[in-house]
Amino acid sequence: MNSQKSVILKIDKFSTYDGRGIRTVVFLKGCPLRCQWCHSPESWSFQVEKYPDGEKIGTLMSTNEVLDEVLKDKDFYDASNGGLTISGGEVLASPDFAIELLKKAKAQQIHTAIETSGYAKANVLERFLPYVDMWLWDVKHLDAKKHLFYTGKSVEPILKNLKCVNDFILSECNLQRTIILRCPMIKNVNDDILQLKAIGELAETLQAVSEIDVEPYIPFGLDKAKRLNLPIKEFEIPVRDYGTKIVAELSKFTSKLVKLT
Repeated sequence: MNSQKSVILKIDKFSTYDGRGIRTVVFLKGCPLRCQWCHSPESWSFQVEKYPDGEKIGTLMSTNEVLDEVLKDKDFYDASNGGLTISGGEVLASPDFAIELLKKAKAQQIHTAIETSGYAKANVLERFLPYVDMWLWDVKHLDAKKHLFYTGKSVEPILKNLKCVNDFILSECNLQRTIILRCPMIKNVNDDILQLKAIGELAETLQAVSEIDVEPYIPFGLDKAKRLNLPIKEFEIPVRDYGTKIVAELSKFTSKLVKLT
């Protein structure tokens, strides 16, 4: 049977970070955002690439090939309430491939999650709604001008799409579906009290949000960006207790669970 193909950056197995339980995480290549702190700038292009030393970046795979890899660990998903997570890059930027893979995973009774910036046209996002159990939704900045400056894209469609997902989950009355807000925290960029208050208030308006994950900045992308001559900036590395302080402050503005990841 024919199946959609996409360039896969990598497939990580036995992940306990990107959703509940033990998971296989499929990273797609291609992203419309250009976050200045991006930890995977090698995922920006939709094409197979090479570093200057010849190291290959990405492999063209079909949904059937990816599903075969995912199914190898189904016993672990079943035992741990885990499943498949599709990440990126940006999942919503490769809808035909991602939706086909999600459908095939659901047909095998596998829990599905996607990690996304939420940036997409509304009609693209709506296609995903029936096939995603858990949305890992990045909240990069809630100030419109700063979001545009730091990511290259508007926050407006992202927030509209987030509300759309929330409303769909509520309409379905499906307790298996949820949203987790994931907040990369960059010192002196998006970690002031006004921003934390805005994140908390946003979470309070969304009944489907189950928790907020605080993710302190780590400069994973610098070396890769340098090798590819891509414009990633270096930001201040936070001190050891930075994340716990952010969790404590953010918790003042929301009733949702706030966790350090």
